Amino acid sequence: MIEKTLRSFCESRYRWLIVTAGTFIVGLVLVLPLVDVYSAERNEKAALLAELSSAHQVAEKLNEYESRVAEKTTQLAKFEARTVSDESLPGLRTKLMDLARETGCSLRRLNVESSTSRPWHHGDDPIETPGQASVKPTNATSEFTLQSWPVTVSLSGTDANLRSMLDRMEADGMLMHTKNFEMHPASAGGKMLDVDMELWYFNLARNK
Repeated sequence: MIEKTLRSFCESRYRWLIVTAGTFIVGLVLVLPLVDVYSAERNEKAALLAELSSAHQVAEKLNEYESRVAEKTTQLAKFEARTVSDESLPGLRTKLMDLARETGCSLRRLNVESSTSRPWHHGDDPIETPGQASVKPTNATSEFTLQSWPVTVSLSGTDANLRSMLDRMEADGMLMHTKNFEMHPASAGGKMLDVDMELWYFNLARNK
């Protein structure tokens, strides 16, 4: 039966048409799924390349952000070094005593009073009286509190010694305001001078 069918097929004048049609059908059956797979893989590859490009852009931005964070952290550390806090207050006492000794001045008195604090407003003035909240209806309160430490310093020394001491204090760059300053001769006709100062040292503390 099979042999008869094959003989009839080979002798048929439509055999090439049948072969061509069969080949085309087989091709459609086998190739179309491969095309779908190829198309899906190309789309997946394009999506992965897009994600990779986005990842590279994020990485570049991340490096930029890390650099900016490091820069701001350095600036913040420098600013904090210029402020006074409960933790750094003993260091301030030691620094002033060392400056007096190094410049040849005699430190007669060094008194640090209790700190005062008040809310800090945008555009505020730190040298307003500590502890008295300024009324600023147009300026909103910020997230910081201004802390102030009144420090009384009394020194004795020659004009050159005292000038050197004051220059060194200014060069430290501390956030400080000279509230009162008095200078007078230590004795009649003498070369020694007495200086009495009331200084305010500041700190901006973030509200908890």
